[in-house]
Amino acid sequence: MAEHSYIIRQQDRTAATTFIDDQLSKDPKWFSTTESEYSAAKQEYLAARADSINFNTWCQKWLNETQWMEIRKVISMNKDHKEERRKYTEPHKTISVTHRAWEILSELALQDQLSLSEVIVNRLGNNHATVCLPVESRYNLGN
Repeated sequence: MAEHSYIIRQQDRTAATTFIDDQLSKDPKWFSTTESEYSAAKQEYLAARADSINFNTWCQKWLNETQWMEIRKVISMNKDHKEERRKYTEPHKTISVTHRAWEILSELALQDQLSLSEVIVNRLGNNHATVCLPVESRYNLGN
């Protein structure tokens, strides 16, 4: 097939092989035109998918330009998804909120189809640089 300079790294191999597996389950002739090519490509694929060096060699041999672009897109989307997940897998903190605050957050989360943490980050995250001035507590107002 076509010569490519793109190299699928070890950490991206799972995303690429999952994509290929999905494509083959939808259309067994995704990467070949004849029955003999399909047999050879599939056998080589099953042996090559275990490590990135052999997998890259297999991809160079069997994939066309369009298939390479699809795999690159899947890898890119997977990286973006991992970044997004990383935002929400940071160490958790426990906070107390009033029942009314919880109701409001829960309603927003339901509307947006997000977790409570995602609602807070998405709606208030851009304001994190805002300077908050101390407010006198109502506790001491009677003194």
